[in-house]
Amino acid sequence: MERIVVGYDGSEPALVALDWAATRAAERSSIVEIVSVNASELFDETVIPDVLEDAERRFRDIAKDAHVQSRRVNGRMPGALLQAAEKSDLLVIGAHRRRPLRAAIAGWRPLRTVARSSVPVVVVPDDWTATEGRVLVGLDDDESSAAALHLAAREAHATGGGLTLLHAWQMPVPTMDGEVAVLASPIEQKAAHRRILDTAGDVLRAAYPDVPIELILVNDNPPSALLIEARRSSLLVIGTHHRGPLTGALLGSVGQDIVAQSRIPICVVPRP
Repeated sequence: MERIVVGYDGSEPALVALDWAATRAAERSSIVEIVSVNASELFDETVIPDVLEDAERRFRDIAKDAHVQSRRVNGRMPGALLQAAEKSDLLVIGAHRRRPLRAAIAGWRPLRTVARSSVPVVVVPDDWTATEGRVLVGLDDDESSAAALHLAAREAHATGGGLTLLHAWQMPVPTMDGEVAVLASPIEQKAAHRRILDTAGDVLRAAYPDVPIELILVNDNPPSALLIEARRSSLLVIGTHHRGPLTGALLGSVGQDIVAQSRIPICVVPRP
């Protein structure tokens, strides 16, 4: 049975994330834990339980038969939440998108949570509404998206909506070797990226024969291509390298751009 942790602080994005998790739990067997992080020793012991009880009631209004519980943990964000979720299958958090100022102030928190998590994280924008659509997954040209592809295929199998596998490519910058510029052929480059896409599609079709899989090759930058295709999708899945000491290096520029702009929930899957 799937284990989900929802990060909850009573804010509007947290409420939307809670609703997303509840909608999911109503459709499949899940054990859900709502976790509130207390970063200060100065808190009202009577208020925190009320907030979590309200969250549980809201959750059960959507998923009546789901197993849900809540707890408060002490510590700093995102470390305390990540520790609470380290044995879960999925961590769900909300993010500001409709309010640019709040997003700028608090935007680092979702990014740092995603960048440091050892489990897949779903970031739900505060203007999310439930819609039907295919699961969209981005394919990189290295191994960083391998785990993301399989998670996306499992999601598509569970929802029955189908899977879209998108690979975006761009011409490399010409390199200089002495006085000779080495220019790549656009035809050869496109053919090479088509092979990457077809190979990934063959692997997924063999592993998930019941999932309808659509392959899309786009000559564009990955964030733009994925955000455009996400307009007809219900969930966007990407991988991450988890490398380097800084948030940007951990998540990568593609992940940062997509998490900040996506209008649909985005699931960031760490590389094992």
